[in-house]
Amino acid sequence: MKIEESKIQEYNGASFSVNKVDGISVLTFNDSTGIDNTETYAKIMLGDCPECNKMNELYKDFTYDKVLVLGLGLGLLAETLKVEKGCSVVDVIDNNQELIDYVDYLDNSINIIKGDALSYTPNKKYDLILVDLWWGNEDINWEVISSFIGDIYTPYLENNGKILIPIIYKSIQQ
Repeated sequence: MKIEESKIQEYNGASFSVNKVDGISVLTFNDSTGIDNTETYAKIMLGDCPECNKMNELYKDFTYDKVLVLGLGLGLLAETLKVEKGCSVVDVIDNNQELIDYVDYLDNSINIIKGDALSYTPNKKYDLILVDLWWGNEDINWEVISSFIGDIYTPYLENNGKILIPIIYKSIQQ
């Protein structure tokens, strides 16, 4: 799904901007990375893209209801998880207060938490922890992955829960 365009306002701030390009909202961070408000993003990240075999494999025979998303962006994943997937718990961690304040158009039951994904300690267990941080393969090393497997998030997975790091097609299971 995508966010209803009328809810997303153009914005030019300190750490990002949002502009309309051919009627589609585009969030661009100061480092030039960004995301478009399209259905494609959530479909790929949630394993619903028919031609995305590697991503789909991460979700094969896996169901979830309580989800923690690391990274907010435009809120596409959080909104899709709540509205289309019907998840009972959708929590999102992001360290950018400006972005958190801007994204005020999401479903009210989505809990956005200001925090650093590499040091945040959850207060509940999740079926799925989805790492949607702006990392490329060159940014992921075993030290970073070990921190997710180890003390930070694994203790907060329900039985049969997963931590998914889709950008590198990895799944860490509890």
